[in-house]
Amino acid sequence: MTEYADFELFLNEHIPHYTSLTQVAKAKKKESAMAAETSGRRVVGYPDEPVQERKEISLRTYEYKVPFNYLNIDVDRVWTGGEKHGMELYAIKTTDGTGSGTQGPADAIVITEEDPIVQVAVVGSACTPPGSIMIEATTIDGEAHPGENKDALPVRFRIDNLWGMHLRADLVNQGGTFEALPISGMSCAIFEIPPSKSVRVMSAGAIPAWSNDNYPDDAHYSVRFIRTTVAVGSY
Repeated sequence: MTEYADFELFLNEHIPHYTSLTQVAKAKKKESAMAAETSGRRVVGYPDEPVQERKEISLRTYEYKVPFNYLNIDVDRVWTGGEKHGMELYAIKTTDGTGSGTQGPADAIVITEEDPIVQVAVVGSACTPPGSIMIEATTIDGEAHPGENKDALPVRFRIDNLWGMHLRADLVNQGGTFEALPISGMSCAIFEIPPSKSVRVMSAGAIPAWSNDNYPDDAHYSVRFIRTTVAVGSY
């Protein structure tokens, strides 16, 4: 009879399934040790916080396009042109000369979803690049930490330096085409945001301002598509 210095080796060779059972037992023992370790884990500065569990999120994306005539969207702007390439949004309202500005907020496309919004993508083009896209969001109830000072951090995002422009009306009327304008094209801004009930999408182009410009204050960015991604049944 062969002698075995290692009793466990003997069992592995002579008893079916012993190896798999041993591995399962070891795995359970390791999990138990990890659970015991994490149950007492604390993050410095948060002594009373329990151990957190990661959240699995199921995502669904909705697409909206110009002129954004949807029941869950409010187009909040002064200019009411019938532009077809995108919704023209202005960050600054033109003054009538009685003051230095209207003190009004930027034009916006406001989207409300039934499920929490966690990502927003905006596709469009600047009239004069570079363009900018801004996002404001109203978060869902319970998103903020209970001890957070709500006055300390607004839910705002901004992406600048977006190149890609559409031809202005005066260029088109003079026979201009995109083939002769290398910077013509579209741009995109993508935002990952806290779970939110609604988002306010704003945009702007660079200000021409030149004294000999046909449209010196035409500082808009035209929004062509907006895609919102929501977390379905996750909050």
